[in-house]
Amino acid sequence: MIFSSCKNLDFINLYDIEVKKTEGINGFTSTEIFSKGGSDEVWGMKDEECNPFSFSSYDASIDYTKIDKKTTNEEDVNFEKVNQVIDLPTVRVKDRRRITKNSIHIKTDYNSNCEWIGMGIGWDGWQGKDLSNVMQNSAIQFMARVDGDPIFSLPIVFILEDYSENQCYATASYLGISGGSITQKWTKVTVPLPTFSYNINKLDLTNIKQLLLQCYDVTNVYLDEIKIVPHDHKYKKLTNDLTVHDTIFPVVIFEEELQSAYGVDNKYCDNIVITSNVNYSNGNYINVDINDSICDWKEMSISWNKWLYTDLSKYVNSTSLEFDLKIQNLENIKITFVDYNRNQMEIDIKNYLDQNNLSWQKIQIPLRDFPIRKSKIDLKIIKNIIFNFESNVKCKIDNLKLTNKI
Repeated sequence: MIFSSCKNLDFINLYDIEVKKTEGINGFTSTEIFSKGGSDEVWGMKDEECNPFSFSSYDASIDYTKIDKKTTNEEDVNFEKVNQVIDLPTVRVKDRRRITKNSIHIKTDYNSNCEWIGMGIGWDGWQGKDLSNVMQNSAIQFMARVDGDPIFSLPIVFILEDYSENQCYATASYLGISGGSITQKWTKVTVPLPTFSYNINKLDLTNIKQLLLQCYDVTNVYLDEIKIVPHDHKYKKLTNDLTVHDTIFPVVIFEEELQSAYGVDNKYCDNIVITSNVNYSNGNYINVDINDSICDWKEMSISWNKWLYTDLSKYVNSTSLEFDLKIQNLENIKITFVDYNRNQMEIDIKNYLDQNNLSWQKIQIPLRDFPIRKSKIDLKIIKNIIFNFESNVKCKIDNLKLTNKI
């Protein structure tokens, strides 16, 4: 009788509640984004030319720098018996040997014809994830390595997307790379969640669908053990939207060097390089010499605010794109502004230059001359500017800037 009168006390439920409060991060348990492949949670673009993603046998638990250099080809290494030598006869097979899906290999030469180069991970079975209680005290952490020389930045934009297809963005800064460089040893990389632009994009943090990885430059890197971990972000977020409002003109895009760009160095076979000349007293300039017989790379892209959003909406009627140009052989150049929704407004410069002038000339293109309405570009979230050159172009570009001169 005494014990039956206490039947309303449910000790199992109380225990379960305590476990739920203490596991994960503030009760958030969907912390593992990727450790091994094998499900449909990891996907790449259907167009192979625009798909940088494949699985790799490399495993973050193994230090491959200690493996004999003769066995550096990942498909030829038996990682469970790396020190064992087996002499087998040569055989022919029709299909490529299946690769163990231990890690993710992201590799692209950045095809200029692709609107988007990237992949996605809809972790935890594609269910909606509630990140609202962990955004301020957590980070996305992963292990990264390369095959060749060290890299000091990761040309990947990390994108959180909710089930309404709203997105927010962040990149891995130098401070987030352990030791400052990614080498042939597995390196820890941290992307703090507070650095994502979730406020301006009105992301539904209670219903996150997936993590997208977008390549904005030539990329060749391996990623493993992607997860959400507790993290104390020690740096103040000066703005809640990661948007740069350029209010002091002129805004310099290029004078002597480029901080954030692709297509401008020897990785792109020297078609577009920064150089100088003793006969040119104004320092460095961008030299364009498109030679199809060497390679077909024909564009350069520049983000003058280190891939943060740039808001040009208030200045579009009073701002011009200005640069110095010296042509040797030129039919046309197309200039494109791109926003973070991948909308583009494009203009060709043939109406703004004197093709008979072989000396340095100043080019000035008012932003309002671009097809703003037709392109549906969002001037509040400008990402970069692209110069696209035709075949056999030879020219020099310098002093690229946004001015308030019309």
